[in-house]
Amino acid sequence: MSRVSDYAFVNAKLRARIGIMRDTSLFDEMIKSPSLTEAFAKLDGTRHQDILEVYRKTGDLEQVELEMLEDEIALYREVEGYLPSAPSSFISVLLEKVEADNVKNVIRLWYSGAVRHHVIFYRSAYIYKKEIVHKIDYDKAVNAVSYQELLEAFHGTPYAEVLSSFSMESLASEGLFPLEIALDHMWFRHLDEGIRNLGGNDRKTAEAIYSTDVDLKNILMLTRYSYSYHLSPESLKKVIIPMGYIAKEAEKTGALDSDDPIAILSGIVRHHYPQISEEIASIRRTADDLTTVEENNREILLIEAYLGERRRKEYRKILLGDPFSIGVVLAYFFLCIQEYGTLRAILSGKYYGRSEEKIREELAL
Repeated sequence: MSRVSDYAFVNAKLRARIGIMRDTSLFDEMIKSPSLTEAFAKLDGTRHQDILEVYRKTGDLEQVELEMLEDEIALYREVEGYLPSAPSSFISVLLEKVEADNVKNVIRLWYSGAVRHHVIFYRSAYIYKKEIVHKIDYDKAVNAVSYQELLEAFHGTPYAEVLSSFSMESLASEGLFPLEIALDHMWFRHLDEGIRNLGGNDRKTAEAIYSTDVDLKNILMLTRYSYSYHLSPESLKKVIIPMGYIAKEAEKTGALDSDDPIAILSGIVRHHYPQISEEIASIRRTADDLTTVEENNREILLIEAYLGERRRKEYRKILLGDPFSIGVVLAYFFLCIQEYGTLRAILSGKYYGRSEEKIREELAL
């Protein structure tokens, strides 16, 4: 089959939806609403009618967020069903990211109960427990009283292999950070494999998008975990995602085996991302380290904003380019996730009584 026949139907369908999604008047009306209930009412008759119905039935914002997650999963599955084998398999890898984040939430809840001995029974109602990609016994995971029981809940999934490298004792002493990083790396390995299985323009498009994505995530990792926690070179190796320009240059230069890996990594970032390096430098009081939590948080927000803007530019370029590639599909997913994120932020802002100005500031609107 040709690329035209592979993508003509699905991309025409998705472009029509993207045109509707670019109308931000709904969000503007919700932000201007004087209360949470009135903000929800603006969803009546829109494509988000289902979450309005959940709110009317339950009055529970967390149940609404579960419904939004259900919708997000459904859109991946719908598009996956339209595509031939290779791109369809790649969509399954992207859906696995949703599952991996859900697994993290489940393990955090289990950890809170089994390791920290907090009361968690009321929180388990807000865990998504349906099958996403792999068959997981989420109830068993949340309620596991031993580490072996936790492992059994993930039997037959790639998560079991990651979890088997840890123990109740190691998590109790080190916290969840090493495990969550290991889960992230597992998914990025699957992503890399998925990109390699794509052909022609699809592969080039996916490589271009996710290489930049990974680079900026690695910069975030350095900010959050190196500058903040002063990780050792050995720990840095476990944090850096082994994809993208920064990781390749780090390997080429031997940065992670040097006496001062941060200095070399900072130089790599300055060379490839000079704009973000200059903006980060303007935040810090000193050239080699962050000195306050506030500076650290400002730097993270700056990088996240830069990441968002880079993504938007990439996807705008894709939508103006080849109409018969996986690029339109990836742009659609990006815009949908962005839309759900905006909805969550607005509804959360209304729930906590934030002003219209504050909500717009947080959303950069």
